[in-house]
Amino acid sequence: MASAADTREPLEALLPRLFAGSARPALEALAALEAELAASVRPGIEHSVAHARLGWWRAEVERLAAGRPEHPLTRTLAAHSGTAPDWTLLNERLAAAELVLGGVVPATDAALEAFLYRLEGAPWQLRAQLLAGERSEPLAAFGAALGKGLGLVARRAQATDAAAATRAAERAAALLELAARALPRPARRAQVPGLVALALGRARLARDAAAPPAALVQLFIAWRAARRAYRE
Repeated sequence: MASAADTREPLEALLPRLFAGSARPALEALAALEAELAASVRPGIEHSVAHARLGWWRAEVERLAAGRPEHPLTRTLAAHSGTAPDWTLLNERLAAAELVLGGVVPATDAALEAFLYRLEGAPWQLRAQLLAGERSEPLAAFGAALGKGLGLVARRAQATDAAAATRAAERAAALLELAARALPRPARRAQVPGLVALALGRARLARDAAAPPAALVQLFIAWRAARRAYRE
């Protein structure tokens, strides 16, 4: 039987939300919603049940976009978000879940990056909108590059050969740099959670190990990234 520690959220996922301020309830709800989608396609689940769950969530995204959500998580999102977010971005996350359910494995680096946009880039675009209270091209570029970069950081450790690991690391570094450059200075203060995630991703890339840095090191990296953003 799995222990409580087995299901505990990784610190590197939790830390960015600690700097979300008034947007934290919405970001917590979004993280919980993503966990629901991941659970819907977990190994061993009956396909008909998984399809039914994903179908319900797709209909719920439509209800959320129309201003009449039913689920407690989407109601929390609606209550703490205003009118800025593009809720249809959640359809990308649903599409990623459907690909996982179908056993689709990206066959090329480009296909992997497209999958990672759906899995992590689109949700980070949504987080950026929730934090800023607006939509913009810089926020879209920031979220997409950040999510894909973080996804490649994680997959670098799963690479089956050294060449694949090197390609993943190099592309991840390039995407995180692109994310860092996407935000104009006045927008950075509102995007502290994303900048914290970016700093943690860079730190993990710098390690020649699958595991993230130790907890105290992660805390220091997060504090330093937040402090820098608040000062800009």
